[in-house]
Amino acid sequence: MSLFGGIQPAKLTTYLHAAMRGLNNDGLVQRLQVLVYPDDPPTWTLIDRPIDAEARRAAFQAVDRLTTMDFRQYGAFSEEGQLTPYFRFTDDAQCVFNDWLTELEGKLRTSEEPVVQEHLGKYRSLMPSLALQFHVLNLAHTPTPSQVTRDCAEQAAAWCDYLETHARRVYGLVTNITAEAAARLAAKLQQGELPSPFTVRDIYRKEWRLLGDEEAARGACEELVSLGWLREQVIPPAQGQKGKTEYLLNPKVKG
Repeated sequence: MSLFGGIQPAKLTTYLHAAMRGLNNDGLVQRLQVLVYPDDPPTWTLIDRPIDAEARRAAFQAVDRLTTMDFRQYGAFSEEGQLTPYFRFTDDAQCVFNDWLTELEGKLRTSEEPVVQEHLGKYRSLMPSLALQFHVLNLAHTPTPSQVTRDCAEQAAAWCDYLETHARRVYGLVTNITAEAAARLAAKLQQGELPSPFTVRDIYRKEWRLLGDEEAARGACEELVSLGWLREQVIPPAQGQKGKTEYLLNPKVKG
């Protein structure tokens, strides 16, 4: 199944937060390999011009040719009893892939977040898949029999580098989640939404976004303690009760 569409960063952050903490890692986002998170342009200009009819014609013509091409006539291999023909890399394209794969495998053995490793691990198949797509598009435009060329392999490797930067930006929405949760808690404190002192439980019971579970709320408190917004005090256990940790708000925050 192919997907095409968009999603708001706030909704994606909530989903990724659960996935990266192992609560709901169903592997969906890792399968969205052609994933981009573009910046909004700093300025906006109205552009009102006719569609490039020649570019549109060429694109539709290429797709139409691909639906009817017998790739065996253009260099594809076909094993006896196998319905689907296939291409191979040329020797120099294989070298490009080998070098690219060696670099990728090195990345996968560093201390990446597990979901980031899972995402980049799927590039092992993404790169040759993109190279093949570029190759058959070239065949649709210039039907000269050949295997997947070095140019197509280099294009695919460049695309993977580009997509990796966007994937890291998407997952960065969550790897910086503690700082974002702390900022949200700070705003709530300035608005007087919590008493002083308060506990972690007082926070997550509110079910505020990014602060709706104990771990996230505690991490936000620890971040604000380090920044001087809060002071931690431990209440010793009374007879038959558990001790607890409370947080006191720095009076200067609301001053």
